[in-house]
Amino acid sequence: MKNIIINSAMRSLGSLVLLMLVSFVFLLSLITPSQAQPYKGKQTFSWYTMPNGEVTQGGDWEKVMQNPSLVYGEYRPYPVTDENINSIPTLTPTPDGYKPFYISHYGRHGSRWLISARYYTAPVAMLEKANKEGQLTELGLSLLERFRITNEAAKSRYGELTPLGHKQHREIAGRMFKNFPEVFEGDAEIDARSTVIIRCILSMGSFCHRLKELNPNLTICNDASYFDMAYMNYQDPEGYFRTFKNNEDSRDYLAKFSSKVMKPERFVASVLKDPKWLNEYNLNKDSLKNFQKMSAQQFFYYTAKQVIDLPNTPLDIKLDDLLTLEELYQVYVTRNADSYFYAGWDNLSDNKLPYSQTNLLRNILDDAKQHIAENKRGATLRFGHDSNVLPLCSLMNIDGAGVHVDSIEEIADNWAMYWYIPKAANLQFIFYKSEKSDSPILLKVLLNEHEAVLPVKTDSFPYYKWDDFLSFYENIIDGSPAKELKLR
Repeated sequence: MKNIIINSAMRSLGSLVLLMLVSFVFLLSLITPSQAQPYKGKQTFSWYTMPNGEVTQGGDWEKVMQNPSLVYGEYRPYPVTDENINSIPTLTPTPDGYKPFYISHYGRHGSRWLISARYYTAPVAMLEKANKEGQLTELGLSLLERFRITNEAAKSRYGELTPLGHKQHREIAGRMFKNFPEVFEGDAEIDARSTVIIRCILSMGSFCHRLKELNPNLTICNDASYFDMAYMNYQDPEGYFRTFKNNEDSRDYLAKFSSKVMKPERFVASVLKDPKWLNEYNLNKDSLKNFQKMSAQQFFYYTAKQVIDLPNTPLDIKLDDLLTLEELYQVYVTRNADSYFYAGWDNLSDNKLPYSQTNLLRNILDDAKQHIAENKRGATLRFGHDSNVLPLCSLMNIDGAGVHVDSIEEIADNWAMYWYIPKAANLQFIFYKSEKSDSPILLKVLLNEHEAVLPVKTDSFPYYKWDDFLSFYENIIDGSPAKELKLR
């Protein structure tokens, strides 16, 4: 069809118009690189394979059965630890004559308690009422006892960093120091910044404290200011991105999908003697107060949230007898689709939401340019949220996060949030310079300490030339609607 149109244009308008058309397409490709923008047409792959042959993502059921922790999604504890570090792929050796001299980083806070009190309080309130009315099964009575424990333990800690969260960042810092010791030699300068949220500030503290333990001579500057939130966690003061994120079409689409995917009947029947009792409970005026109303799907979902978040907490109880792996997968598929709507190149959000991280990408590029120009050794550390890491991965198309799918049912096989945003998720941009002054600056990107694939041309993966990297991503910034928006 395209050939017919082009041939017709050539016959009717002449070669000059054709030349203008080709030039326009070329210029458009510079403004919106095809691999960083939504792909056109249906994507048929269900796995994303690294050039080294390692399978890195895929949300399908078979993958989850091999590794059940994947259903935890964004609640998955950081999968790389000092204990299992030898089980992940080793880093590619540094090119001959090169040494790392600068690291630019953005990291999600570590493991935390659930953010909202209702995930703890609402199920307990419903179960207490059911118990008084003799509606709990033996499993229901056991669940009430356990949810009393989690509810009490979480009080006044909603969203706070757990001990595991501290440990994760200490270990990531230690491995970064070990992997790239040249960056941290002598009195190297470390500029560490956090969003103003306490769990992020504490994550930064644990990370930097570990670096200082390893080299007391480091010069470390810590800061957490609303001034930096324009790029650390853009608040969208004009409401531009909220218009697309919260549009009725995408919310309604996801709600219908969730109702189709999540099946709470088996679980509710295992806890309540008469599952229809929930209908009576929700009509009671007491249950309408303090957001304690509880549908079967909410009870199922809130329980799943506690199950998948439990490994992030210090609690020594078990919840793994409540939901089957298939039921947890149902929740994961729903959460994974939601993450695509707020962070991916989605048609219902007009393919705009990854651009919310334009300021962060610009900051990464600007800080790197400054360190290169001044020949400075050290690191820029940033501590924030999954809601920054995931759309940044999409904007930069890191490890295939720039994928575009045609329907919500295809998301799970083409987009896997467990790969991108476990607790303490992090991006590390490692910069290298050569002993030869005329050799190019190189860099590679680590996503959660795995060498990441970028859409930038290279003949020496995982290393990319800085000039190519800079040109590619400056073109994305030039095409971003966010560059015209207010920062604060």
